[in-house]
Amino acid sequence: MFSSKWKSISEWLLENHDTLSNEEKQYWIDELAEQNDKILEQWSEQLELLDEVKEKLLTSTPLSFNKKEENLQGINYFHIGLYSKAIEVLHAELEHTEHSSRVYLYLAFSYLYINNLTLSKEHFLNVVHRSNDPLEKHYAFLGLGLQAGKEDDVEQAISYFEKAEQLQFNPDVVYNLGICYLLLKMPNQAQQYFKEVIQAGEGDGEAYYWLGKSYMDAGEKTLAMETWYQAVHGFDSEQLLLSLALEFEEKNLFSCALFCYERLNDLGYDESIVLHGISWNYGLMDERIKAKQGFQELLRHDPQNINAWISYLWLINTWEDSMALKAAKVKIQSYNLRHPLIQKMTEKIYSQH
Repeated sequence: MFSSKWKSISEWLLENHDTLSNEEKQYWIDELAEQNDKILEQWSEQLELLDEVKEKLLTSTPLSFNKKEENLQGINYFHIGLYSKAIEVLHAELEHTEHSSRVYLYLAFSYLYINNLTLSKEHFLNVVHRSNDPLEKHYAFLGLGLQAGKEDDVEQAISYFEKAEQLQFNPDVVYNLGICYLLLKMPNQAQQYFKEVIQAGEGDGEAYYWLGKSYMDAGEKTLAMETWYQAVHGFDSEQLLLSLALEFEEKNLFSCALFCYERLNDLGYDESIVLHGISWNYGLMDERIKAKQGFQELLRHDPQNINAWISYLWLINTWEDSMALKAAKVKIQSYNLRHPLIQKMTEKIYSQH
């Protein structure tokens, strides 16, 4: 919702940097960086994707073997997320187990999840060379791929994921391959992996989102829109709808973004965010009456909403709506809002009126 606005504000700040003190310049750098981070957290167009994949894997049990496991306390600690304790106990249990490669695998994932990447890689490679179990090797290569991804070695991650895929189909592995190819800006190669996940019946809203993204990045806009249409109508994921709204907005598809926010409203998503998104996109469509009414309603109920004020001021300043600008300044003063960017925007506004 905010990326186009922040781009314009950044340009304004560059044009007016001579009027800013060094302290103010640093403030704006920090302010814009913070807002950019918030957008990235909500799946903006930036491809910071491996973190999402790792988060998904961490919420499920990463190891599921067909044969009966030993009842080891260290494994129990692992499954409840106490990875440091699991490491301590698993090391002690190594001497008393017949399946040391299995224990090394749990140790490797435990080290991975506490970000000790050196020991994680060491134990995964140990499993690869020690074990004769294809399933253990599969998960070891999966872990090596994740470890390489954490170190931003995407090409090495692909190599490991491909080795894991050769041993067994695992939708997480295939999904990771698609993500890696997107990171390498190879959307045509990424498509086949997201399609494979979906065709296997394992595709959730995320898979459809990234398949659409890979189509769009490859210049296949029609296929991207068809895929995203399926996602919007097939899944009730609030995060998916918010991601698509941002994506549509970036592509100037404001009516599509509006539809996503309306669906979010139906699902009971945060009312302020929904109304902000709807009003902002009406503004970008130059539907000025609807945009102004939406922002005025939002700011009446949530007068301390700094981001909403910034969006509203940016729009009415762009429209050179002097009456709305004067009314906004009165309200801002009555609410005693002291945000520096609002102050700068209003100072600029009233130096011209």
